[in-house]
Amino acid sequence: MKKNQKLPTLILNDSMNPIGIHAPPTHKKTAFLLSSPHSGRNYPQDFLDLTVLPLSELQRMEDRFTDELLQNAPAQGLYLIQALFPRSFCDVNRDWRELDAAMFTPPLLEEELISSPKVKAGYGVIPRCASPGKGIYRYCLPVEEVEKRLSHYWKPYHNALQSTQNTLLQEFGFSVLLDIHSMPPLAQTRPCDIVLGDCHGQACSSDLTAYIEELFVKKGYHVQRNIPYPGGYITSRYGTPQTNRHSLQIEINRACYLNLQTLQPNRNFIQFQQDIMSILHDVTALNFKP
Repeated sequence: MKKNQKLPTLILNDSMNPIGIHAPPTHKKTAFLLSSPHSGRNYPQDFLDLTVLPLSELQRMEDRFTDELLQNAPAQGLYLIQALFPRSFCDVNRDWRELDAAMFTPPLLEEELISSPKVKAGYGVIPRCASPGKGIYRYCLPVEEVEKRLSHYWKPYHNALQSTQNTLLQEFGFSVLLDIHSMPPLAQTRPCDIVLGDCHGQACSSDLTAYIEELFVKKGYHVQRNIPYPGGYITSRYGTPQTNRHSLQIEINRACYLNLQTLQPNRNFIQFQQDIMSILHDVTALNFKP
């Protein structure tokens, strides 16, 4: 029996370019940073060679086209950082230790890992499942995949978020990270278009969360806070209002802009994109003082 494998040391390989970083014009900068961690559509061929699911199943894990909803944001003074690789390959909205030890050969040492409910369900930083009961792989992955995906994909994304957040903090005295996601329609009696997650008030100024909620409501969207999405790893990691770092997760009902069967933009896409840009314009125009 092979000895359990230790976790690798994360080493950033600067030759890789797994993310897109879109900076605002130098004459028009704000303290706002947009993150689109689940919109990546570049599927590495060696990953596809390992999978047993059709591409269409993997695509349903994407926050499909959220990056395109935001493509005009840099012109309005916001940084935009997006993952170009798919969520099914590496989920940067997880702690890098949220790994399923049994997915790899040889297996990882469990005492070095975080066994969260997400990991147990198959949705760790390297996902095991695309949806309940639909495993991505037929066999265990070679342990080398852990170092490759964490060092070449997870680490660059978080380096970009952290360095940009620090730049904004130095320039403006505070920073606001808006982490943009999409969600399937919620199974509940009342409609919901947007869920704002501020980790129950721990990651973002309550005044700023309330203002963003008001802007969505004025556009006619139904909004609720923190239920069922209070904010993931990115929101909690980068949101520390006591140090003037604010972070808010924004979950968008995919039906607002996507055909849920074809996963292609629906007839409301352009209008919703314009609404998002209008809201971002009003947010950045606010004289927000943390």
